[in-house]
Amino acid sequence: MTERKHIVVIGGGIAGLSLASELARDNEVTILEAELQPGYHSTGRSAAVFVIPFVNDVVHRLSVASEQFFLEPPEGFNRLSQPLANVLVAEAEDADQVAAFLDTWSIRCPWLKRVTGAEIRDEVPILKKEIVCGAHDERSLGLDVHNIVEGHRRRLLERNGSVETRSQVTEISREAEGWRVVLDSGGTLTCDVLVNAAGAWAGEIAELAGAGEILLRPKRRTGIIVDPGVDSSSWPMVHLASGDLYFKPEATMLMVSPADETDWIPCDAQPDEWDVAVGMDRLNRCITIDINRPERTWAGLRSFVADRAPVIGFDVRVPSFFWLAGFGGFGVQTSPAYSRMAAGIINGETLPDDLEVLRELVAPDRPNLNRD
Repeated sequence: MTERKHIVVIGGGIAGLSLASELARDNEVTILEAELQPGYHSTGRSAAVFVIPFVNDVVHRLSVASEQFFLEPPEGFNRLSQPLANVLVAEAEDADQVAAFLDTWSIRCPWLKRVTGAEIRDEVPILKKEIVCGAHDERSLGLDVHNIVEGHRRRLLERNGSVETRSQVTEISREAEGWRVVLDSGGTLTCDVLVNAAGAWAGEIAELAGAGEILLRPKRRTGIIVDPGVDSSSWPMVHLASGDLYFKPEATMLMVSPADETDWIPCDAQPDEWDVAVGMDRLNRCITIDINRPERTWAGLRSFVADRAPVIGFDVRVPSFFWLAGFGGFGVQTSPAYSRMAAGIINGETLPDDLEVLRELVAPDRPNLNRD
């Protein structure tokens, strides 16, 4: 049994919530969330998909270690996923990108299958004939982010943890008895371990705490809901091999993104009209129908470090300050694995082999983390 600690987690997105619900089994845990509800920013604006051949080897391994959680949720969680095939598609000029994707991932993901343009249009009939080939992933999932967030919140509360909303951190200091955290309301908390799960604001929290500097870049991404005028509910998610568009069924609609990554500041991100127009134009260029206007638009921030792996571990300069950041675009789908990993590190426990092998690859002091 590990020594019981008081742990404050700054940030109530999926990273903070999933870790807090794990830690609360053996510790006193408080989440501080600046907004009115958990999951307001990046988590609540996620594309809500689970894709195993994704980003890089670290993200891939964390995803593999997370899959079972979504397929067979633990007690207290409602249904978290449903099948959603995923297909990378290309016009002739980008066919080499499909080949490169399959070369990179097929050994680790043997279910991937090369498909023809005709086979793709059998599934997504609105795609133009210029789409000539693709790579089909039958193992991807659509995720229910609301149920994931609510499941962690319920489990945290059942384990006597707490979530303090409208609680923006303004000061952090290290004192003899541990950390002292001051809120904008004037309230204060003390704790043994401080977890930085503040998403796009993680750099600001680290600066307040006097922790080491990590070059974390928030980037804005645009989301668009459109009505295709046809039943799209059985379609797979579609990614263009050119890397500048994806869309997926969203009930009777389509969720579309131009896959933009605009450097931005930590804020309540809003969609830019130009990015929305670009997304609509790219969509209409690859389909046989004209969709004239969006039904709804939004934007969210996805935060990255240089190697596009997460940052998980105790800070080198301030050992009781724990980083849980840099989950740009994969924070939801890898949360079951990294929350177990982070909880094990904080509790001083032995990690399972599949997570221990990643420890140095996600550590805050890994080489080249801050290269520009």
